[in-house]
Amino acid sequence: MKHFTLIATLLFLLIFSAKSQSIKLDYFTTVPATIKNCGALFSYDSVALAPKKYILLTDFQNIGLIKISGKQINLQLGETKTVGTTNIMNYKGGGYTVILSYVTDKHVGEFDMESGTIQISKGNQKSTIKIHGKSGCDESKQEGNN
Repeated sequence: MKHFTLIATLLFLLIFSAKSQSIKLDYFTTVPATIKNCGALFSYDSVALAPKKYILLTDFQNIGLIKISGKQINLQLGETKTVGTTNIMNYKGGGYTVILSYVTDKHVGEFDMESGTIQISKGNQKSTIKIHGKSGCDESKQEGNN
């Protein structure tokens, strides 16, 4: 009976810990060269949107970047859709699936200010993160303006 109780307890702990794993995204301290001229930069909604505090970077083509445990994960854009005013973009790479859902809150100069969520999963690890960000083009870096 003691062995049964011990085994049951260990199984419970193993199952519970496997279901409760979450994913934490690290900050990018610089914007990598793969995000050229135009793109979107997102951070945790609880963090001021400032340089060196981005957790998801995208271009307007097919690239997304996240960083986990100090390692950059390259993502490829898959399906995209718009539901009402919500933009939904699906990315995959490095075994991760990332679903970015956001709305444009306002326009500030050349940039759009956005808010929404990132759903990220890999195996039994899953997290939903509230985010905010900005998107647009840096006109000074556009071809012909260098």
